[in-house]
Amino acid sequence: MTLTGMNKHVGILEQTGLVKTEKIGRVRTCMLGSCRLASETAWIESYRQLWDRRFDALENVVQELKQQKENQ
Repeated sequence: MTLTGMNKHVGILEQTGLVKTEKIGRVRTCMLGSCRLASETAWIESYRQLWDRRFDALENVVQELKQQKENQ
């Protein structure tokens, strides 16, 4: 990745509050911003719970089909 490309990506992350940069001389230091992805984590968690329930239901169906096959 070029330095220009990296600066563009870091700039976008800084605009969204995900990172904070500090420039001292020629060195630019990036730190995690105050946002810390709390809303994104909550959104991902809601979908994780949804898919956990769906996969649990699918597992129950598979187990029932196995039992039916064994009883035949």
